Amino acid sequence: MSTENTPPDTHPDTPYDAGNQRHVERKEKAARTRRARLAEAVRWIAGDARGRLYLADLVRESGALERVVATDPDTVMFLDGQRSIGFKVLNDVRSLDDAKPFTALVTGALSGETDATPDRTDL
Repeated sequence: MSTENTPPDTHPDTPYDAGNQRHVERKEKAARTRRARLAEAVRWIAGDARGRLYLADLVRESGALERVVATDPDTVMFLDGQRSIGFKVLNDVRSLDDAKPFTALVTGALSGETDATPDRTDL
């Protein structure tokens, strides 16, 4: 891409200026595009049984659906940090327009549901 005819305030090497309306609009547009791409990725993952299996396992391992019980404040903070990953997954799936993937994800996480493929133990 040639930058010879690019206005000075939109040149790629120009630092971001929050007071410049073009910079703000370009940054907002990039953020909207990124959010839309991520939402589509979550929709794709949560829309497939294999993806839900992985997400349910992640939510279950994070402890997001369990109560935190610990007497040590450092342990509580660690567990809360771990749970925040599960909360993000749940929130991302919940924010989709369709409630079915969220319901299936929570059900799978609570039940320990698998994809019905037996794990090999003879390896």
